[in-house]
Amino acid sequence: MSMDNLSDLKLFVRVALTESFAAAARVEGMTSSAVSKAVQRVESEVGAKLFSRTTRSVALTVEGERLLEGARKLLDDAESLKTEFTDSLDEPRGKLVVSASAVFGRMWLTQRVLSFMCRYKYVEVELRFEDRIVDLASEGIDVAIRIGELGDSANLVARKLFDDVIHTVAAPSYVERYGHPQRIAELDAHRGIHYRAQNTGRLFPFMFECNGKAVRRTLDPVLIGNDIDAIHQAAEAGLGIAQLPTYLILDSLEQGHLVEVMENVRMDKFPYSIVYLDRRLVAPRVRAFVDFLVSNPPSF
Repeated sequence: MSMDNLSDLKLFVRVALTESFAAAARVEGMTSSAVSKAVQRVESEVGAKLFSRTTRSVALTVEGERLLEGARKLLDDAESLKTEFTDSLDEPRGKLVVSASAVFGRMWLTQRVLSFMCRYKYVEVELRFEDRIVDLASEGIDVAIRIGELGDSANLVARKLFDDVIHTVAAPSYVERYGHPQRIAELDAHRGIHYRAQNTGRLFPFMFECNGKAVRRTLDPVLIGNDIDAIHQAAEAGLGIAQLPTYLILDSLEQGHLVEVMENVRMDKFPYSIVYLDRRLVAPRVRAFVDFLVSNPPSF
């Protein structure tokens, strides 16, 4: 196959994995019509219809299923060959796609990415900040930051970046007006600023550890938000009590804009990890970026 054929084959695989021409186009930064034409060229070359399409769904035909298996192996082999070649060069190079949650990306990751790019001048980085769990294989992502314990990650390699804790905090003005709670029973008299997940709509309760057991408590919500930066601002404004991670509020605590409450029932630390696809050969740019982040943890 020519390089053009491989590019078309890659788009076929992307459509198969995302089950959508539009989603594949978004991942590749192309129009849906361009992706559709690429798939048509593959269909013409192999002499078979690869997708069964309706107005609502895209599904592989039997021939498409057979081609997908071989195409993924062929593309993996091509990537391995490229990796072997670039590995022999002096500097990592190529495009690196990095995924992280929006606030974490802005507050912690971006500055480290800029430092990485100053050191590795031949690496082009694409940052994707969004508050959901991404699929690295189908969305063309090289590395992603995951928060908390990792779930089903059989096809991923994970390395721990650092541990963080969730602090229960309020503004000094709020504490002066409503008091400084120390026990879980006291929270019934307080106002909460709660987080609702964007992707699931789940309202997150506050989490504490009492006598070795996890305790969940939802306060009377004065504000609910799906962005922790907004929750941070509301807490600083004295609106209520919030639970927020160290990396986001360290400056606020040090400058006295927020104070910690419920210190005696704080939950244990939880990990931040960087994950990438488990491949026979890892691209030098991926390996260099992972090593760089692991060796540059936060100071808190």
